[in-house]
Amino acid sequence: MKKLLNRIKKKPILIFTTLFFCLFLISSICLTYSILRVDNIENTLRYLISGLLVLIILYFNLCLIKIIFKGKTAGIIIYDILFVILFVITAYLTSTISGIYNSISKMYRNNQKYSVSLITLSDSKINSIKDISNSKIAISDVDNDNNLNEVSNLIVKDNKLKDSNEIIEYDNNIAMLNDLYSKKVDAIMLTSNYVSIFSALDEFKDIKEETKEIISKSKIVKKESTTSKKKRSDPFTILIFGIDSTIQDISTVTSFNADSLILITFNPKTYNATILSIPRDTYVPITCLKNSPESKITHSGWRGETCVIKTIEDLMDINIDYYIKVNFTAVVNLVDEIGGINVDVPYSFCEQNSNRQWGSNTIYVKKGNQVLDGEQALALARNRHPNPRCGAEWSNYYSNDLVRGDNQQLILNALINKIVKNISIDKISSILDIIGTNVDTNMKINELTAHYNTAKQIALDNENIINFEKLQLSTYGKSLYDPLLNMNGMSMQIYYKESLKEVINEMKVNLELEKPNLIKTFSFSINAPYKEKIIGKGIYNQSDIQTVPYFRGKNISELQNWANTNSISLNITYQETTEYEDNIIINQGVPSTYRMDKLDRSKTYTVVVAKNISENTNNE
Repeated sequence: MKKLLNRIKKKPILIFTTLFFCLFLISSICLTYSILRVDNIENTLRYLISGLLVLIILYFNLCLIKIIFKGKTAGIIIYDILFVILFVITAYLTSTISGIYNSISKMYRNNQKYSVSLITLSDSKINSIKDISNSKIAISDVDNDNNLNEVSNLIVKDNKLKDSNEIIEYDNNIAMLNDLYSKKVDAIMLTSNYVSIFSALDEFKDIKEETKEIISKSKIVKKESTTSKKKRSDPFTILIFGIDSTIQDISTVTSFNADSLILITFNPKTYNATILSIPRDTYVPITCLKNSPESKITHSGWRGETCVIKTIEDLMDINIDYYIKVNFTAVVNLVDEIGGINVDVPYSFCEQNSNRQWGSNTIYVKKGNQVLDGEQALALARNRHPNPRCGAEWSNYYSNDLVRGDNQQLILNALINKIVKNISIDKISSILDIIGTNVDTNMKINELTAHYNTAKQIALDNENIINFEKLQLSTYGKSLYDPLLNMNGMSMQIYYKESLKEVINEMKVNLELEKPNLIKTFSFSINAPYKEKIIGKGIYNQSDIQTVPYFRGKNISELQNWANTNSISLNITYQETTEYEDNIIINQGVPSTYRMDKLDRSKTYTVVVAKNISENTNNE
């Protein structure tokens, strides 16, 4: 040690040499750790690189000892520069590898944040929690959703709302909203993502402008583990669902509309994948809720991803191994980050911006091939219906959920092409950061990397190309009463049972749960081009769902005849009015579009009929 100190006194520059070597040593150890923790990817190469790094460290350690005791000034300076260069290189590689690893790891979250907001109407005199006194406050107790209910009760408790207000429990969020709008209650508590959820309903499409938030509160809960235990060679399923939320951090979005649903099966042995897009309006039992009310499948997201998964598992009779939840608003940041995407827009339209604002914030997109920025790309992904408020130029087209699905595929393809063809190292980290914030999955990083070799083999071997087999669930439109929303006349998509059966069978064959039916004959005509059959697409015969007719405004005799035919008991009451003629139905009691097979025939339905008093009034 004394010799070392004397040497350093003679050549103080050795202090910097030792410091630079220590920095290089630390960064090399960090790089080795970063390389080794990326499991399942190029294992042999990773071990070789790690071993090489150890040898390099040992070599330069010996060099350090040599130059300390025997090195000349010029040689010491050269080693100083070399150590600095090695430090910069290893530190950069460590930062890059760790950044990519951490960004990918962020997609798996151990916790979820449940958030509830106390809201009121925009024109209400209530502007803060201090203004609430002698008010009626509605609180949701829908299906005993314990996490949201607990947060709601905390808001009540923390702000002592029970002391001077009436707290009313509701078992239906729509009824609660209707009572707020009709001012039967002064304020209500809903999930903080309520704007994204309820603005999809025509009745509440302007809910963002019509309401305001008074206070919100959150609770962090450990996420229920749904990690798959599949082997790498086993066929597996992935459910991708896109959500349209204005909240940026997807980990806080625990209640949402499942707007885009794609179910994929993949067989690593055959490289065959089946892809099924499930229309958001598909009429199914929401099996995670009490009594499994039938509603649009998009509403299963109101109880989070586990409810979506259970609903689809029960519908398809297939276990879902992995899910990927994607926030649509990620499109804005991602598209802007890569400098826009080239899309051939099918029609000119207008749409809300990413914050669901109209007016001066309205997004206008013209028909034709053009480069879209983030806001325009999101607008195209969201657009479902023409909006006359923008004028004829921007509303002269037809659109629906199927068209919107096609638009989303246009954007997805454009995104992938732009990223793959124009990717740069400096963009990888920022792109992965955006994805990490806006994607949630039950796949841990070791499960993601477990499929690296399969992906690599497909990419390098031209013969092993994934065969994407597109499936289609055939449906038809029908207006039905929705028991979940307590609303009649809701537009539903009814699936054909035979179509569903064909789709399920094809998926089970790909998952090796069923044996394939071999086709032994094949015919074709040289004059007709071959068209590949899409499983589940076809013409199917199926009995239509019988529903309660619309009787309001008609004579009571029509309802009585229908009730007698269908063994329905009626209690007829009369309401004095000048607006209707005698015996005209004001309220039919039995909800129109209610399913006949769901009617409780042991119940007596109260019907309100008009008793016109205008003639009596005139005589008086």
